[in-house]
Amino acid sequence: MHLWHTLLLHDLYKTLNSGEKGLSSAEAERRLRQFGYNQISVKKESFWKKLLAPFKSIFITILLIAALISFLSGKNLDAIVILVIVAINTLIWLSQQQTTERVLNSLKKHYEQIVQVLRNGQVTKLNSKLLVLGDVVVLGEGQKIPADGRVIEAANLFIDESALTGESLPIKKNVSVLSADKKIFERDNMLFSGTYVVSGSAKALIVATGMQTEFGKIAKLAVKQEPKSPLQKKIDQIVSKLIKLLAILALVVFLLALLRGIAVSEALRFVLSFIVSAVPEDLPIALTIIFVLGMRRMAKHKALVRSVSAIENLGLITAIAIDKTGTLTKNHLAVASAWTAQPRYDIKQAAIKALGDANSLEPFDHALKQFAANMAANHAKPEKIYPFNQQQRASGVLWQEGSKHKLYLKGAPEHIIKLCRLGRAEAAKAEAKLRQMVANGFRVIAIAKADVSSTLDNLENLKKYELELLGLIAFADELRPESAPSIAAAQAAGISVKMITGDHFDTAFHIGRTLNISQHRDQVVEGDELPKSEDELETYVRNKNVFARILPAQKFALLAALKRSEITAMTGDGVNDVPALTKADIGIAMASGSDIAKDAGDIVLLDNNFASIVRAISEGRVIYDNIRKMLFYLLSTSLGEALTIIGALALGLPLPVTAIQILWVNLVTDTALVIPLGLEPPEGDHMHRPPRRPKTPILDRLILSRILIVGTAMAISILTYFAMIIHWGYSHEYAQTIAFTMLVVSQWVNAFNARSERQSLFGRLRTPNYKLLAGLAIAALAQALVMFGPLQDAFNIQAVSSAHLLTGLVMTSAAVYLAAEIHKQLHRKISV
Repeated sequence: MHLWHTLLLHDLYKTLNSGEKGLSSAEAERRLRQFGYNQISVKKESFWKKLLAPFKSIFITILLIAALISFLSGKNLDAIVILVIVAINTLIWLSQQQTTERVLNSLKKHYEQIVQVLRNGQVTKLNSKLLVLGDVVVLGEGQKIPADGRVIEAANLFIDESALTGESLPIKKNVSVLSADKKIFERDNMLFSGTYVVSGSAKALIVATGMQTEFGKIAKLAVKQEPKSPLQKKIDQIVSKLIKLLAILALVVFLLALLRGIAVSEALRFVLSFIVSAVPEDLPIALTIIFVLGMRRMAKHKALVRSVSAIENLGLITAIAIDKTGTLTKNHLAVASAWTAQPRYDIKQAAIKALGDANSLEPFDHALKQFAANMAANHAKPEKIYPFNQQQRASGVLWQEGSKHKLYLKGAPEHIIKLCRLGRAEAAKAEAKLRQMVANGFRVIAIAKADVSSTLDNLENLKKYELELLGLIAFADELRPESAPSIAAAQAAGISVKMITGDHFDTAFHIGRTLNISQHRDQVVEGDELPKSEDELETYVRNKNVFARILPAQKFALLAALKRSEITAMTGDGVNDVPALTKADIGIAMASGSDIAKDAGDIVLLDNNFASIVRAISEGRVIYDNIRKMLFYLLSTSLGEALTIIGALALGLPLPVTAIQILWVNLVTDTALVIPLGLEPPEGDHMHRPPRRPKTPILDRLILSRILIVGTAMAISILTYFAMIIHWGYSHEYAQTIAFTMLVVSQWVNAFNARSERQSLFGRLRTPNYKLLAGLAIAALAQALVMFGPLQDAFNIQAVSSAHLLTGLVMTSAAVYLAAEIHKQLHRKISV
């Protein structure tokens, strides 16, 4: 094992057969074949382990016990049918798991990290999984460290190692050689995979990749399991309570069966089948599939959701705090106009000198380079570059011009104008020009210069220098055409939109008014005007919609205040946004932002577009609505089955269905139709309702009452007609065949009832769900094979009169339809 932190750079390069210019492409390819990809590999389950996984379910165990009882009691055909049903359920379970894995794997490509690496002496970008030992990577602020490396160059480099060591404060890194006894958290010349650059820049020589990194070694010890979301936990609790209730009902059914003289083995077999059929044991995997498919749809709409909990919270959002730039605008800045304070100044030359770093990719800098593209190339290098200073709201570049040192500044015009040496008339002229520019929605920077000392360390105390205003430059950043309708859609959904920007007050107001976020100037507030008191700030945030000249620290304070009264989503893209992204109920990062911001966010916008946030909220609401529909369908049909069986035994009637038949009902109703219901198209009003409250139960009084009414109607209709057939002198098997078919068809009708909580069954048909129709077609074909095909004997099916069968089907279908329809109608009247 190499102690990489102890080696001199010369020895380090020699050991890894590399150098400060990195590797050649050919050598990197050879090492990739030798050492493999730079990725954390989790051992996959074997096919046999996956195949046996369903048999861990208590319900499969119950079915196997039922099959064993059938064999022991001489009902070999029944036992075979039960085992076939077990096999079919197992195949369906495996298919659902395969679907989930396939979709999740397709989403992984969005998480791939792109890094800058030296290959053939040139900086190139590639997927981080292609890094090999000996590569030299170039790192900047906000980036995630892609592999373990030794620092070979560092400039003001601070690293967040909390994910690895638990240390909450950033660690300063350097190129010094360290002693062998240094622990991992003391190795200040090493960078570790999975940590982040908080500030500064660096070059690092890769010394370990994939599972050989410190992070990879930890991953070998434990595989992180995705925690269940609050909604999944709630549904687990519902299923758990249902199992307990059904256990009591099963005992009642068993005792009633014995009192009716049914053999113990037959009663036990029937009760076990009843439990398996009535409990929605497939609901957890069905929910997983619904969530995963929802994540895929959101990714197609450019919103990458990182967790199931985020999907749930999307439906709760009552306020969105958004950065204007890039989210509401196209973030393609271009110089629209320039104003020179004095005719003798060359504003383009001054802009280039204030720019300093010709390779900067910052939008303002890029626009300035385009603005001054026809200037003669300046090969001189600045003496010093001063990063943006939050207090002075400016950045600076120090140049030597002859025997003097000149500081060129660019930054917020209202601050720089105040710092400059201007007469009253000159200041008024500059401020008037500024007002004119910002009133047209332009973003404006000021350019200034001053004679300074060469020992100027920072921009903290600019007032002592005689700054000279050189001019103003206005930038246009075109609004996205979809921003206004998307904001209107969010507002119609009961969501308050708050715009946060570093722009001038008038620019912010112009854009806020254009997008209908704020129509009056008193709805706009600048960062300097924000109250210090938490209570006052909370009132400000609630009543104001546009926040101008906001600093990162103020952004976090705004979020904290907003969260006291709202369920809040917030956007961000930089290192300074990470605390706000972490604290928000839904943190929304930009794909163009830093790695640390993307990892801190719950959602990553692949197109940096506000419209994608609104589409994600819409999708989140639809998913929640569909889960309620699934629960209504499953629980109302389970109740219908339970009341049909208990009612028959309590009324002294024969059993209306056999144990095999009730298992089959579960297969051709729940299995075929539940997931299609979870994929139901949205109802037209889902984005015209206010957000749901966090404590609202998923099974509210509306759903619970409808479950009770529909389940009861189903049971009464089946029992009534079953009793009539028996009364007319037909055999038990004849009546069972009709009751069995009625139970299946009534549940199919109920699936169409479940498609909408408010619309009628027939009204909802105008919006087809082709997946549900396909599931119904498969279920109907399977039922036809049982009723009219070679499986008749196995299911104890008798030939019945078409008139009797049709009458029974119409009777139960009408009962189920009318029960739900009357309940919907009453709900619509109450809601008006």
